[in-house]
Amino acid sequence: MESIVPGSVKVLLVEDDVNLGFLLQENLSAKGFDVVLARSGKQGMEYAASGGIDICILDIMLPETDGFKVAEKLKQDNRNLPIIFLTARAQEKDKVHGFELGADDYVTKPFSFKELYCRILAILRRVSIIGPSTTGDEALSIGSLVLYPAQRMLCMNGQQRKLSQREAGLLQMLLQHTGHYVNRSEILKKVWGNDDYFTAKSMDVYITRIRKLIKEDPSLEVENLYGTGYRIRHNTAVSS
Repeated sequence: MESIVPGSVKVLLVEDDVNLGFLLQENLSAKGFDVVLARSGKQGMEYAASGGIDICILDIMLPETDGFKVAEKLKQDNRNLPIIFLTARAQEKDKVHGFELGADDYVTKPFSFKELYCRILAILRRVSIIGPSTTGDEALSIGSLVLYPAQRMLCMNGQQRKLSQREAGLLQMLLQHTGHYVNRSEILKKVWGNDDYFTAKSMDVYITRIRKLIKEDPSLEVENLYGTGYRIRHNTAVSS
């Protein structure tokens, strides 16, 4: 499958902040997206009704009609339309409500454009609008976490952290199998090179490190199933 080419993916951006709206439109356009910018909830619904929208990036605090009502309307018209809330409203009840309406992601301001861009790509790949990455450093994301494996860079809530080789390797394996248990022996052979007693003890230490790294997002959890292995899980009912 092909990667993004200019104009191949149409983004509806609903943002009433003039400066932020302009910057997002410019940056997304530079990445090859066809961006339609709406300044109000009502205008956003009108643009969506015209058809051809592949993904919507939606503020909540909008004039005329708020983002929640816009999302509800968009999902009624096209339940498969991906929606990302991009908002300053960070309260748990708002995030839960957003996901209950069918949002695919919820990003709070301030935010990193690179992180937002990778989240957009992750969603578009998941719904098969675009193909897999060909850059060799495809971002892996879950909850508010984004990992750039080749760079060993972890992003959470706009903050970046450089990981060690084994931290990045371990987290990458968990993210590549999100929601599913990864066998301990498989992890050890892939990340450590062997699965003897001492490397197994080392992995236990690194699992603890990973848990500490993701604790900023309480919706994320690394679970251990005795005799099987580990998995990373995202509970969308829990706010970050």
